[in-house]
Amino acid sequence: MFVLRMLVKPISIVSAVLAGNWLGGKLRSSLTGERVQSIQFQHTLADGRKISNIPVVTKFYPALFIGLLRKPHPLRAFLAGVATGALVDDRAELWLWERFEKVLLSQKGIS
Repeated sequence: MFVLRMLVKPISIVSAVLAGNWLGGKLRSSLTGERVQSIQFQHTLADGRKISNIPVVTKFYPALFIGLLRKPHPLRAFLAGVATGALVDDRAELWLWERFEKVLLSQKGIS
């Protein structure tokens, strides 16, 4: 029973965050009318390279952190997922990946 509880709790929290991100993205999309990427982020750079990641880092990890605060609870994780899915713009993810790329390219130039 203990092992089952140790497996179900983390899976339920991660699932709640992803479901909340999806619902929050749908809410943002219906309110703003723009396309929102809440589970998978895809973008094509100016030079033709494609960026794709699952889950969306700027929406998933903050919600997961909030869901795991104090006593982890799937409802708190779901509500945090809805909030980050609805409030965090896709430009934040693009900004993060552009900075990440600059760091990687500058590290290659140093070697």
